[in-house]
Amino acid sequence: MNIMILQYKHFLDYQTLLASASRYDSSITIWDVSQGKGSPLRRGLGGISLLKWSPTGDYVVSAKLDGSFNLWETNTWTSEPWSSAGGSIVSAMWGPDGHALLAAFDGSTTLATLYFPSRPPSLDVHLLPLELPELESVTGGRGTIEKMAWDGTGERLALSYSGGDATYGGLIAIYDTRHSPLVSTTFIGFIRGPGLGVKPLAFAFHDKLKQGALLAVCWSSGVCCSYPLLFRTH
Repeated sequence: MNIMILQYKHFLDYQTLLASASRYDSSITIWDVSQGKGSPLRRGLGGISLLKWSPTGDYVVSAKLDGSFNLWETNTWTSEPWSSAGGSIVSAMWGPDGHALLAAFDGSTTLATLYFPSRPPSLDVHLLPLELPELESVTGGRGTIEKMAWDGTGERLALSYSGGDATYGGLIAIYDTRHSPLVSTTFIGFIRGPGLGVKPLAFAFHDKLKQGALLAVCWSSGVCCSYPLLFRTH
């Protein structure tokens, strides 16, 4: 199997599971790390482009290039299939309590918010759009979200996107977010990388900063920077 996606999850009973998948294989494999044994979930899924555990380990989302995705509950590994009328999921982030999932789709600057109102292992899920008019404006309606990071408090969201002009291209958009009871966003501003024409290649939040959130970004110039986002929690 040509593995391209790996996702670890550490549980409170000291069990560690590893989910692996590939665009070139037709199943997801769940590995018990201590035993070194893997169990394929299901054949015939098609190539997997994305895997994400929920913070509590109760759910996994898997996405395919054809725009469809599955939500798995990890008690019996039952799944619920979903499909998108637009593009495939390019990025997905769980909220800190595992009750909400943000998903970005290829060709769109609007996020999908999936809510889990019932307790696990329920797969009763509600989907609502989350508009980001600032990105729609700076991309002229022709942009797409490329990458996304949500900090551990659920109060800061970072997004990279394509489609901006010379002024707004290659930036990272920062949002203040609230996630109770529904996810809402307030635009804060943009982060520009050092140098001309640089783009963000990868970025992530440090989740243990007490005074806010710390965003680390690796830019196409080869420079990596840290950006402290200091705030008081809601």
